[in-house]
Parts: sequence; structure tokens; C-alpha cells
Amino acid sequence: MTSYFMVKEPVIFISCGIFKEELEYLLREKGLDWNIIFLDAALHVNFDKLKMELVQTLEKYSKEGTKLKVLYGHCHPEIMEILEKYEAKKIKAGNCLEAIIGADEIKRLDSEAKSFFLTVGWINNWRNMFDLGKADFDFDFKSMFVNYKRIVVFDSHIVPIDEGSVREFSEFTGLPVERISISLDYFQNLIKEL
Repeated sequence: MTSYFMVKEPVIFISCGIFKEELEYLLREKGLDWNIIFLDAALHVNFDKLKMELVQTLEKYSKEGTKLKVLYGHCHPEIMEILEKYEAKKIKAGNCLEAIIGADEIKRLDSEAKSFFLTVGWINNWRNMFDLGKADFDFDFKSMFVNYKRIVVFDSHIVPIDEGSVREFSEFTGLPVERISISLDYFQNLIKEL
């Protein structure tokens, strides 16, 4: 009699650093054994740098029998073509906010008042992100906020919110900041679907 057993293929997750705290929490608290490589969240503001880092990481970890799973939204216009070359799979989310709570919830909240959504990671690091964008492109980030009515921060209560950053961001944008408590259930399930 022949017996067969399934050999689990190694899986490597390549993630935007914006999810670092949340993923480390899931690893620790849920006992997950995911192998995760984090790329700098600030790459988001420069498509050329994001593509270069993502391709280098995919090249480094792509080998026969390894599954590559990517935890990014559509943060680069060519992301699907890039991933296809390496047979990598991406979470079904257009951006990091949709990954955390889902596109339907984003639409619902936005229908209440035109909202600019952020994770705690973004609100705590907004100055660094904007400084890099300004250095690379001399972009006036203030102009981004003229049509918004509020800033909404999704708070999983895992990462402490830097109150100084919240205050500065509100002053910078001229918008009130609201917080919405969330769980990581949606995010975890989205990853498990990969």
C-alpha cells in the first residue's frame, strides 16, 4: 500500500511596512507562522523606487516551490504585471485601507462625509512620508486635502497613536481627525484567502 502526504510549500509574504505592527501582532497573538519580508512604507510615494524594491525582493525570494504572497494594494500602476512575472499572488484590496476594513466600509464611511482615510501607521509617520515625496517631486501635499471634510484614522488599538502627529496632521490639512475602532479580522481573513 502506498501512502501519500502533502508537503507544504514554503510561503513568503512580501508586505508594505505600513502593516508591520498589525502583522507582528497577528503573528504573536494568533500564533501564525508566516514568514514576512517588510518593504519600507515610504516607497509608496515614489513609483520608481517602489517598483525597484519590489522587483528586487521578488527576485531574491522567488525559487522553485516557494509561493510568494504580496500584501500591497494597487500602489503601483504596474503591480499586477510585476507580480505575474513571479507568479506572486496579491491580496484583493485596492489599497491598505481596503485591506484593513474592506472597500464596502470605506464607501459607506465616505458617503457620510468626504473622508481621507489613514491607518495608525500612516498617521504616526505622515511627516516622514510627505517629506520624502516633497524631496523627490517637490509636491505640495496640502493641495491634496481641499475637497475633504475629515480625516478618519482606523485604530486597531495595537499601535499607540502619536497624539502630536494627530494634532500636526489636523493643523496641516485644516481638517478634523476622527478615530474609528477596528479589529484585524477582515485583514487576517483577506490574507488567509491568498
